[in-house]
Amino acid sequence: MDIFVARQPVFTSDKKIFGYELLFRLSLDNVFPNIDGSVATSGVLSNTFFSFGINDILSGKPGLINFTRDLLLKQTPLLFPKEHIIIEVLEDIEPEPEIINALKSLKSQGFRIALDDFVYDHKFSEMIQLCDMIKFDIMATPLDTLGPILKFLENELKHITLLCEKVETHEAFEQAKAMGFQLFQGYFFSKPEVISHKGLAANQVTNLKLLNEVSKQELALNVIENMIKNDVAISFKLLTFINSAYFKRPTAVDTIKDAIIFLGLQELKKFITVVVVSEMNPKKPNELIRSSMIKARMYEQCADVIKTRFTPGELFTVGLFSSMNAILDMPMEDILEKIALSEKIKDALLGKDRMFSQLNDLVTSFEQGKWDHDRFQADKDSQLIQKLPVFYMDALKMADSFFASP
Repeated sequence: MDIFVARQPVFTSDKKIFGYELLFRLSLDNVFPNIDGSVATSGVLSNTFFSFGINDILSGKPGLINFTRDLLLKQTPLLFPKEHIIIEVLEDIEPEPEIINALKSLKSQGFRIALDDFVYDHKFSEMIQLCDMIKFDIMATPLDTLGPILKFLENELKHITLLCEKVETHEAFEQAKAMGFQLFQGYFFSKPEVISHKGLAANQVTNLKLLNEVSKQELALNVIENMIKNDVAISFKLLTFINSAYFKRPTAVDTIKDAIIFLGLQELKKFITVVVVSEMNPKKPNELIRSSMIKARMYEQCADVIKTRFTPGELFTVGLFSSMNAILDMPMEDILEKIALSEKIKDALLGKDRMFSQLNDLVTSFEQGKWDHDRFQADKDSQLIQKLPVFYMDALKMADSFFASP
């Protein structure tokens, strides 16, 4: 059975990861919230959701999951560990007695409850008392209209965490934070905060020089080994990564030389590139680098099932560099002048390569759970579409293993 899963990051006010909202389908024709009530819902969820492992996709963070009226009445959330999930009550669920009783039961058993896409009405008062979190979609209810509502509900909201979703700009993030929101969801983090022609800091120049070195077509293993040994942070990260669960090694790797031999030259160059990019701007959220790494790994795997003019390694590089403008808060054109990348990689990063733009559109749509994209519907039986869920899960595991330790 095809299982389509995506996760959307939820940030704290200091741009740290709080958790992830989980979206999934059983196929491109079957959306989770619309599973027919006659289906053995408990069996469907337990046989599909847990087939990929809740810890693999949540990486130890809480997961926000939408539940329909039918699923709540059937107490379906009991299938999940209460420590790892937050129940999202969909916006179209009315506060009827059966629902209130179901929520009270789940609450009494330690589950956290969130009201999704909330629009205030007095009839929701009892639901508000039961919930731990309220999500406001600022596309549907703009921030400028929420001030009076939040003031009116000030006393009722004292025990509740406020989550602002569909935050697409840094200005909206700052405004919502000033209004008292504690959690944030949207793609503001993946966009440059300030586009300017500022210079690079000394450490950023050094990192770019290292990137240029590992971007060469041929690089001697002894040169790479010395580079790593001279950098304690990279050495530590390499040994931590090589011994992570992602590689499933029976015995630990203890030396830099053994780690290099195990990875091989191409994988090692890729690893160094990830490390350097992740240290380019420590003020940026890790999720920005993690998202770039997920895309990079997905692009790389796509090269196994589609024909492109890029090698798998080149596609990985494009994915990893795709957010460099947001990492450095500089125009991509300015950044590419400082890095010795091939012209075709630069064209891809600048949106000038039509084939890559189509691939990027597809992967981005998958990552964001936009499975109604025309390409998914038109080519849903293609090998690429069928492989994307597997590629995505592998990319999540790889990225999460990389960021498992400092």
